[in-house]
Amino acid sequence: MFYRLLYILPKNLLSYCVGKIVHARMPFGLHTTLKNWFIRQYKIDVTEAEFPLDRYPTMGHFFIRKLKDGVRPIAVSTLVSPVDGTLTQGGAFAGDRAVLTQIKGLDYSLEDLVGPGWDLQDYRIGGYLTIYLAPYNYHRIHAPISGTVTNVSYVPGKLWPVNTWSVSHIPGLFTVNERITVELAGPEGKALVIMVGATNVGRISLDFHAGMIGNNLPRPQARHWRPPQPLELRKGQGLGCFELGSTVILILSRSLMDKVDPLLLAAGGQSVRMGQRFSL
Repeated sequence: MFYRLLYILPKNLLSYCVGKIVHARMPFGLHTTLKNWFIRQYKIDVTEAEFPLDRYPTMGHFFIRKLKDGVRPIAVSTLVSPVDGTLTQGGAFAGDRAVLTQIKGLDYSLEDLVGPGWDLQDYRIGGYLTIYLAPYNYHRIHAPISGTVTNVSYVPGKLWPVNTWSVSHIPGLFTVNERITVELAGPEGKALVIMVGATNVGRISLDFHAGMIGNNLPRPQARHWRPPQPLELRKGQGLGCFELGSTVILILSRSLMDKVDPLLLAAGGQSVRMGQRFSL
């Protein structure tokens, strides 16, 4: 019944409306009440926020808050976590068979995930890491390596939830939800940072391209964008943000995947923090 209800709900429109509501200033200060309830409900550490709470006029502004300088030190390693969240899946691709595990018994292909128009040769012998961001997590995404932004794509799609139930029951979930992909090429390898939308994620937005926005109206078409001039990002520098929680999937070239700390892959469901060391 739950699946059927989700199927018939206009998830994209609902998510768009939720995004508008959480950014709206409501009468009688209800937006402040809602924001404070959310903070208490999820026990969010507000001391890490860039500004005092009264500087965030709505719950939506608090969702996309930045952090104080220094609260997420960037590790001295080639690869770091791009987000706060839970590392749920990961591993090297087997030979030239680039298949990712959604959950045990449910797999999906790299080609279906990234969509058309990508050269995936360097990634088919690499691997992946899947990180789930809960609603209470910090919602900004950062560069996992230092490098040049070479390609960006937007793929429109559905907005199914990405919680445990959905990941366990909806085949190819990450290939049907809308997503924005950013490619970074650095001296030690290449990485795709795939930001997957979800129900009630008002938008996915990029820090360096104001026009590449997910779940907007009118519905945008699939497209690619290449920076007209070199766009260099430092490891830990901002890429974009989710409004509410969702999932980030890192696709790594072989040279980067070989450096991933095996302890990361040994235990599923472990919490990670942006800037945390991912490579040996």
